[in-house]
Amino acid sequence: MSLGGSPLRGVIRDHGGPLLLFVAIALLLCAPVLADPTGRALGHSSNDVWNHVWGFWWVATELSQGRIPVATELLAWPSGGSLWFIDTFNVLLTLPIAWSAGPVAAYNAAVFGNFVWCGLGTYVLANQVARSRAGAALAGVAFMTCPHLLGQAYNGITETLSAGWLPLSIATFLAARESPRPARALLAGAMFGVTAFANWYYGLFAALVIGPLLAWDALGALRRRSTSGFGRAAWALGLGGVAAAVVAGGPFTLFYLSMSAADAVVTRDRAFVYMTLVMHNMTDLVSLFRPGKHYSPDLKAQFDEDLLVVVYLGHALVWPALATLWGGWRRFAWPWAVFAAGFALLTLGPFLYVAGAYVQMDGGWFPLPFLALFEAFPLFSRISHAYRFVLGASLALAVMLAWAVRDLGHRGVPVVAAAAWLGALRLIEALWLSPAVFPLPVADTHVPEVYATLEGGAVLDLPVSLPVLARSRYGMYQMVHGQPVPYGLNDPSPLYLYANRYTRLLIELERSTVAFLPSDLPLLDLALGEQDLVDRGLRWIVLHRAEYPSTQYAKVAQFLDLTATPTWDDGETRVYRIGR
Repeated sequence: MSLGGSPLRGVIRDHGGPLLLFVAIALLLCAPVLADPTGRALGHSSNDVWNHVWGFWWVATELSQGRIPVATELLAWPSGGSLWFIDTFNVLLTLPIAWSAGPVAAYNAAVFGNFVWCGLGTYVLANQVARSRAGAALAGVAFMTCPHLLGQAYNGITETLSAGWLPLSIATFLAARESPRPARALLAGAMFGVTAFANWYYGLFAALVIGPLLAWDALGALRRRSTSGFGRAAWALGLGGVAAAVVAGGPFTLFYLSMSAADAVVTRDRAFVYMTLVMHNMTDLVSLFRPGKHYSPDLKAQFDEDLLVVVYLGHALVWPALATLWGGWRRFAWPWAVFAAGFALLTLGPFLYVAGAYVQMDGGWFPLPFLALFEAFPLFSRISHAYRFVLGASLALAVMLAWAVRDLGHRGVPVVAAAAWLGALRLIEALWLSPAVFPLPVADTHVPEVYATLEGGAVLDLPVSLPVLARSRYGMYQMVHGQPVPYGLNDPSPLYLYANRYTRLLIELERSTVAFLPSDLPLLDLALGEQDLVDRGLRWIVLHRAEYPSTQYAKVAQFLDLTATPTWDDGETRVYRIGR
């Protein structure tokens, strides 16, 4: 069918090239899984990839059975609990893939699609603001290859890749601001709701851009004493607020209730968040500008975690963007520079941390604006990853890049050539010179065949004493056996395993450096503990030989040989059944 002179043909002619560019870059980033998208998942195998693949499986399964995914008995055995999977939005977008090709394929599709969407969303915003298609394409490339996003893909945290909705939310707001008609106001509100649903952080980021612009407009209307203009804007804002509430109100309520419930599987109380901010997720000012494989903090060295905290902005982004402040379009670029500076300041968290240490002032740490917001607003007291604000700074700088290209064109430089050179510099720096890892690692989703035979009761995988995120691989096994497990998501060892004498001894054996079993085992206590496990529904204990030092594995296996029934051993995986 011929498109003739249709608007669609004009859109393809004008904007098809940038879209193909974003798709090509996303394919490059996702290349490690393209040959096996159902068997390999993008992300480091000791990070959050397993939790997120599990979430894609769980939500899709619950929805296929007609249930709203807000609680589960599959985790935190023996009680289960309330749970809202943090990336439910991407699961909904990829449901057809999850139901037809499985959760691993859906997870990979979400990663790929979000990379493309980051480029496209930024292209729309930058083109709307700077009126330069070449500059907008450069802005899209700069944002979709943001080292922070590459770091989050490495970590396997899919909801943080949903950043393409942020520029679209700002773009629709700017359109409504220019002409506050009902349709535009509703679209802007709905897009804000989508952004918040996709990632609560990004909804906040959008509000931090939209809020100051609304306040500026209100002040302008008051200065001009334009009550009619102020009334129209307020009316449009009300329409947008209703649309945002319709889209995001329900998910946010379910999310909030799940986190606040007494049986919450995932919790984030204020004290925990504060300690995480100042002891685990510190943002070093130097890391915003330091290339190479340096991290702030170095979680591997400090906590034996493989998560990468990447806040590097990139010199190929910062300096060309800032050059617009001395160009012919600086009046238009200055607001974006203010947004970039504001987000960069919030990225630093509650206290100033420079070159590996907190800066001292009057016997304490030097406070930053994030601390005041943390104290004043309940929403900020749930933010345990201040470094994610770097994404807002990266977006603002990417938009400034579009202005830089337009300024070069105004000076007689070919804009396509300028955008191509700046884009090449950005790609080279982001992929090979930044702290981000490229190519991205992959996690092999192979599951030992024995798991398909485990039926009729809960499953305890051992060892317990792996790093929490590495231990989440057990969730991949649950996707095959379908039985409850005692572990939660990103939580320490379950308290019940310590309360029960049988499982507490198992944990003590795997953590002890003693090479042999004690000669005087408390047999009665162990028998009572085992019976309690059976009464509560535990049936299977699975040992993973490769995860144990040899002496620890031998004594744990010896203990289970005495107290349980071995049913499988292929040299790597050993399965026991407890009870009759």
